[in-house]
Amino acid sequence: MVIEMAYTKSVDCYEFYDRSKVGEKCSQDEWDLMRIPMKAAELKQKYKLDFKGEFVPTNADMVEKLFWAGFDMLLESGIFVTDNQRVVKYTADEMWDAISNPQYEFQLGSGRDAVQVRKRNVGDKRGPIIQGGPTGSPVSEDVFMKVHMSYALEKEVDTIVNGVMTSVRGKPPVPKTPYEILSAKYETRIIKEATALSGRPGMGV
Repeated sequence: MVIEMAYTKSVDCYEFYDRSKVGEKCSQDEWDLMRIPMKAAELKQKYKLDFKGEFVPTNADMVEKLFWAGFDMLLESGIFVTDNQRVVKYTADEMWDAISNPQYEFQLGSGRDAVQVRKRNVGDKRGPIIQGGPTGSPVSEDVFMKVHMSYALEKEVDTIVNGVMTSVRGKPPVPKTPYEILSAKYETRIIKEATALSGRPGMGV
């Protein structure tokens, strides 16, 4: 298939924010229970998607169909912003611009603990970067250091994706309060201490 693209400006976080203020209103229930399931069913039928029991399809024709189904899903449905119950839409040109201009490589961490994150292709023989950690899960303040050290001590883990403290100085980190700011600063300091104590001070977090 030949794709003709018109020049278009990439959509950055500021543009996304602006669109989120004026996008179509939609309730969480309508999005979760109506729009997405119905669109998914429609696209499954349109592209005749059938994985035949294969969790990750490897058939080239099915992979192609799955890509176009995903492309259409984003193009037609957009992205739901839970904060203000609005939908952000992209044009096809904007989506192709993002697909055609990825960042092929970047570094996480520093010094001897740094790892290079590179674009991987289908069937790539290079191993992926392993990111370990509670990944946004709630972690109590008294074990926060130990939990993150347990990941940093695993040699297979390349970077840390941290958890979230359920309290700081014994108080909940309520959003839009000084405790939220203190919690974010405290989490960062503890995680860096945990990686340093594990012998990996430059580990990416």
